[in-house]
Amino acid sequence: MRKALLLAVSCGVLAMLSGCVMTDSTVSKSRMGNLQINVLFPTGAPPPPADVYLDGKFIGNISPERPIVYARRGPRTIRVEAAGYKPYEQTIQILGDPNHQLLDVRLERQ
Repeated sequence: MRKALLLAVSCGVLAMLSGCVMTDSTVSKSRMGNLQINVLFPTGAPPPPADVYLDGKFIGNISPERPIVYARRGPRTIRVEAAGYKPYEQTIQILGDPNHQLLDVRLERQ
């Protein structure tokens, strides 16, 4: 009896959770890619926070501890700004999963 009750509860929980799983192709990992942005400053300069824009929209700050940006496949314009430095901008092709791409951004003082 106890096993039957446990099985029934387990099946009920699985049935509820199955509705929470999205199987739509729009969330496919193959449509996304990751880009590691390494912001390089002149020697001896203390690194200020670097703001990152993806296709003109602010997406956050990049630091050595958190250098990864996730983006949809295709051409994307990356812009990096930091106080006291010239902005950096480049259009790159995001290849998608399983590719891990690297972008070294060397900022120059203004």
